[in-house]
Amino acid sequence: MSIPRLNPNRSAVAPLVTTSRPLSRDRGQNVREATASLTDRDRELIYQATGQNIRPGEANAGWINSLATAIAADRATGRLGPAQEITAAYLKDLFRRYDQSPTGRNPIAGYLEPALRHLDRHGGGNGRLDVTA
Repeated sequence: MSIPRLNPNRSAVAPLVTTSRPLSRDRGQNVREATASLTDRDRELIYQATGQNIRPGEANAGWINSLATAIAADRATGRLGPAQEITAAYLKDLFRRYDQSPTGRNPIAGYLEPALRHLDRHGGGNGRLDVTA
């Protein structure tokens, strides 16, 4: 903020700052829409890998972890079909995509091993997945 008499070209009132982040109620709506695409098996995998229990149709889902977000995004975009199971190949590809991102940050890194262990225990680790679909 400047004092107008010292800098006559600037206003004494600071301009309003606008952000591109949605309001919290909008974020909650987006989370509910994103989690609607998760299957029951997705939810179980997410719970076993992250400890977060995302119930279907939850009225106030709030924040969801990065693994759930990534899976929901792939379901919404069609990378994972509605009935397509998550496999070890899918999880490793998801991990690789994050590892190769220009940010150098992999938000699912801590969830990969527990997710793969869950798939191995429940017979989902050996399936094949066409990630180009």
